[in-house]
Amino acid sequence: MRRLLRLALIALLSIAALVLYLQWTRDRDSGPLLSDLRLLPIISEGEPNAGPNLLGVETHLMPADYQSRERLHLKFATYLEQARQAGMLGPQTVVVLPEHVGTGLFALGEKAEVQQARTLRDAMQLMAMSNPFHYLGALLANEGDDRRTDAVLRMKASQMAEAYQSIFGQLAAEFGVTLVAGSVVLPEPRLENRRLSVGDGPLRQVSLVFDPSGQPLDGLWHKRSVSRYERRYSDASDQAQPAPVDTPAGRLQVALGCDAYAGVDERTEVLAIPGAVVIETCGHGAHPLPQELPQVAVATLGLPWNLLGSPRRAAAHNHQMPVRLTNRWLPERS
Repeated sequence: MRRLLRLALIALLSIAALVLYLQWTRDRDSGPLLSDLRLLPIISEGEPNAGPNLLGVETHLMPADYQSRERLHLKFATYLEQARQAGMLGPQTVVVLPEHVGTGLFALGEKAEVQQARTLRDAMQLMAMSNPFHYLGALLANEGDDRRTDAVLRMKASQMAEAYQSIFGQLAAEFGVTLVAGSVVLPEPRLENRRLSVGDGPLRQVSLVFDPSGQPLDGLWHKRSVSRYERRYSDASDQAQPAPVDTPAGRLQVALGCDAYAGVDERTEVLAIPGAVVIETCGHGAHPLPQELPQVAVATLGLPWNLLGSPRRAAAHNHQMPVRLTNRWLPERS
C-alpha cells in the first residue's frame, strides 16, 4: 500500500511539475527592459548642399532593443529623426545601419530571461527550454559547431525574415531614404518577388537595401568572409554578389566587414560597409579601398549576447569607439 501511495505521489508531483513547465513556456511577458535612446553626436564632413549624402549610424545594440518590433523601430527612428532635424535627411540620402542588426530578432516575443541573458550560450539554453518541441526539431536538422545557436536561428528564421523586412522597410519609407539595413543571419536566404524568404540550407549573413518607398532593391548582399565566432553559427557564402544597385546617390555596392577589401566593382559609385574593420585584420589578399570612392563605414560597437564573441562570455562593448552619427555630403549629381 505504501509503495502505491509513494508512486501516486511521485506521479502527481511529476504532473504538477509538467503543468508548471508548460505554463512557463507559454508565458511571453518579457516585462520592462531598458535601452539607450539618448541622442548621438553628429560628425559631418563636407559642405551641405542640394546633393546626396551618406549617413552612418554607430550605436550599441542591447537586448532591450529586441523586446518587440516597436522597440527596435523606435531606436533607429530616434536617431533618424535627430538627423532629419539637423537637415541631413532627404530623398538622396543613403543611411547605413550596423552589421547583425537583424540577427538579434530571434529574441522577439521571448521571455525576459532570454533577453536578460548575459551570454549567447545562456540565451540559447533558455530559448531551448522555452520552445522545447520546435527546438528539438531544429537541433536534429543541423550539424554546426554551435548547434544551439544554429537550431534557434532556424527555428525563428521565418519570423526573423519577416520582421527584418517589415521594420527596416518601414523606417526607409517613414523617413524617405535609401536604407542599408545592416545584416541578418538566416538559413538559405533569398529574395523572391521582393520578399525575403528562407529555406533549409546553410545559415548565411546577408543584407538588404530598401528604397525610399520601403521596397527592397534587387539583390541580396552575402557576407563572404566571416569571423571565427561568426563561423560557429553561419557559413561564408559562395554566392556571387549582385551588381551595384541604382540609388539617388549613385550606384551602390554593399560590403559586409572584410568583404570591403576583396575588391570593388568598377561600376560602383557609392560604397556602404556595415561591420567595418581595419584592413590589417582581414588577412592576405586584402585590397585597400579607393580613397576617391564615396563611402560610409559603420563599425560594430556592441551586440547583445556577445554575437561576435565567445558564446560563454558576456558582451564587451567597445567603449573606445565613439557612439555617433557620421554624415558625408557628396557633390550634386548632374
